[in-house]
Amino acid sequence: MNKKKMLITGANGMLAHDFIRTQKEKFTIIALEKKECDICEFPSCLNALVTYEPDIVLNLAAYTAVDDAEDIGRKQNIDINTLGVYNLAKATSALGIPIITISSDYVFDGTKSDWYLPNNSTNPINNYGTAKYLGEMLALRENSQSIVVRTSWLYGGDPWNKAWNGKIFKNFINTILRLSEEKEEIKVVNDQFGIPTSCRALSEALWELIEQIDDFLYRDERILHFTNSTDHAISWYEFAQEIITITQSSVHIEPCTSSEYPTKAKRPTMSLLRNNSDIQLEDWRESLEWYLNNYS
Repeated sequence: MNKKKMLITGANGMLAHDFIRTQKEKFTIIALEKKECDICEFPSCLNALVTYEPDIVLNLAAYTAVDDAEDIGRKQNIDINTLGVYNLAKATSALGIPIITISSDYVFDGTKSDWYLPNNSTNPINNYGTAKYLGEMLALRENSQSIVVRTSWLYGGDPWNKAWNGKIFKNFINTILRLSEEKEEIKVVNDQFGIPTSCRALSEALWELIEQIDDFLYRDERILHFTNSTDHAISWYEFAQEIITITQSSVHIEPCTSSEYPTKAKRPTMSLLRNNSDIQLEDWRESLEWYLNNYS
């Protein structure tokens, strides 16, 4: 049986790292770094597609420095999260190749008191969210075989900060683990709510989507929400508490308000994404426990 070829951009990123670890036998992965496929340049995108002839493209390249996107990273944010998605969508469309691109809960303003559905009105409140939203719209406009997957509060890579491929991935869990060894008390905001999502769990869901891609492309709704499962809104404080409980740390987690730790970029207060497909991810606590206890 001939394996299908999947081209991945952003090969050195956190999500790509976990996605490749969950590879399925039906596919051959072509994981490209910026030097091999610079999504900010249309000719580079087209050349990579012509060279490797993939059956599907998964765009995992992203600029994720939310605060820097407000000033020093403004151009890079737009180049990668908007123009890069546009270039890939346009190039894949020209060659008749489906594309999946990853977006964020930050396309919403967080003023809704309950779950966000894919068709709810977007209203980003920072530059990162705006760039992600524009990337979504361009992907859907430029390629009729495009699917947008929104997710939230991603974590992955190695929680114990071992370098992978010369790179250490920064995420909330790594920060809490590091601070728990340095301090007796950590203050964590308790007035921003969302859903922590494991890159491993998201990767498994993406594989399910890819295996059913033909079915999904014929549906009216081409924006999907993939997050770990939960029955309630989770604050950063609760997330930190769960990390400390699982690792049996003695550090004290103290709740605080966002106003005590102002950031350059505003964050949505409540960004709960409702999973709208039959592809469901496991409970957020299960993913977190696996991540902290079984990662190798």
